[in-house]
Amino acid sequence: MSLPGTVVNILVTCKDQGPRWIRELLSEKTKFCHQIECLITSIDRINNDPVVKERLEKLKHSIESCVENCGRVYIYGSRMYGIAKDDSDVDLYFDTGDCFSGKIADDYTRQLQLIDLFVKAANKEFIGLEIITETRIPIVRFTHDSTNFNCDLQFRSGLAVLNSELIKLYLSMDERVRWVVIAVKHWAVSFQLLCDDFSTYSLIWLVLYVMMQYKIVPPIIDLWRMHQKHAPIYTEGWDTRICFNYDQLKPKKSSKSSISKLELLRYVFEFYSESNSIILQKYVLCTVLGEILPKKTFYSTFITKVNAIDNYQCQTEKFEKCETLINTNFGSFNRIELQNPLKLCNNVIPWLSDTNMNVFIDLCTKSANSM
Repeated sequence: MSLPGTVVNILVTCKDQGPRWIRELLSEKTKFCHQIECLITSIDRINNDPVVKERLEKLKHSIESCVENCGRVYIYGSRMYGIAKDDSDVDLYFDTGDCFSGKIADDYTRQLQLIDLFVKAANKEFIGLEIITETRIPIVRFTHDSTNFNCDLQFRSGLAVLNSELIKLYLSMDERVRWVVIAVKHWAVSFQLLCDDFSTYSLIWLVLYVMMQYKIVPPIIDLWRMHQKHAPIYTEGWDTRICFNYDQLKPKKSSKSSISKLELLRYVFEFYSESNSIILQKYVLCTVLGEILPKKTFYSTFITKVNAIDNYQCQTEKFEKCETLINTNFGSFNRIELQNPLKLCNNVIPWLSDTNMNVFIDLCTKSANSM
């Protein structure tokens, strides 16, 4: 997997200009902060606009109508957790009937069959239908004519929806977190980093991991400790109970740290800068514990550390069954690897290696030095 060629060209053919672009973006702190505040105001207006909400409902209904009496459509991603701009894509999951929990998650062929059925049933509202299979999850990409939304639709499971619920919770814990996430996304868009391989979802978890280091937000395990009385809710075989009842958690998890938003932004860039990334490549960034765990012993070390958590047993048992996959996903010593907070065997940022990683690290280093 690789980033768009334009990203590589920025640093290969324009090495002298790169730092200048970064300085222009970040060095005038007051101007940059004003840009982010204006962006947040615009984002909030869009996300709270009843007309936009009506358009999204119309989109969902149009998709559901393609296959009558056959399931429900869910919106996830930036449109769910409230950082979407007016031109942001809409990420959608179509549960065609009792598949939310992951009944067909491991059946790639069945997912493609459902995509084919949708494409054949789609009416003229759906423009430029394109089936994409190079991604981890097969999707169909299209523009919905009557709402003018660009859409990615998948049929795998509801895990992406629940991952979005979890991010929504984290962004609501402290206003600084959402500010930094939006600022980093703005930075990534400015340098054309975001693509199918490097999603906003991946970028957000890179930011949230740094927020955990500075005690702005808690690690995942703290949320589990607050769900002692809740029954397991399985999705793709993983216990996702922490994605529910999150309104009860927000008042209890507010941070007392006084670090400013701009300082936190700089800490994100410093964390993934050249001097630190050399060390990070030897470890797994563990979102569950908010710690770095050695790659050489990640599987056994993780199990040892979480065994003491009573209601984490379901996750631990599932994790233990995935040893080969875990060693594959977290066994490379030439890339940064971050553990998925729910599907514990997955690396959230598999693209972050070789040239891609060097580009990302270089931009983080130059950005940190410009602040």
